[in-house]
Amino acid sequence: MTDPNLLHLATEEVAADIVGLRDSLAHWQQQKQIQQWIPGELTIEQVAEQISRNEWWILEEERRIIATVRIVETDELIWPDDDPQAAYVHGLMVDRSRAGRSIGKQVLEWAEQSILINGHSIARLDCVASNVALCQYYMSRGYSEHGVVDFGPDSTWFPVRRFEKRGL
Repeated sequence: MTDPNLLHLATEEVAADIVGLRDSLAHWQQQKQIQQWIPGELTIEQVAEQISRNEWWILEEERRIIATVRIVETDELIWPDDDPQAAYVHGLMVDRSRAGRSIGKQVLEWAEQSILINGHSIARLDCVASNVALCQYYMSRGYSEHGVVDFGPDSTWFPVRRFEKRGL
């Protein structure tokens, strides 16, 4: 069982740090030719608003964010079939300097426990449909695939593959 105190709620003061981590990961993904995020896609203002709703959780080491996760109660764009038993995992990030230490696994397990503690029995998440490695990772963590959402030719978003884990 993952330490329930592993992460703590983000405060507005770290919004720029969260965006910085995401942009650094987006640049790394581009270098590796992985379609997932685009640098600059998420703004400090968006993250600050999400933080004000208590959606972002962070893991810090020596006052530096090394991992994050965002947990929300609804996701109408990707999961329009609003199931009251479900909560949604987004923004799971681990600083590349900490890669290979199972931090992502711990953060995902922490998110699942948090979802369960908050009265839900289903964790849902998504990733870019063409990101084969990440899709396989989620399936190896017990998630089952639930289709692809394509946002259409006018969208800047890549199609995403949806995953769900029941019975947390």
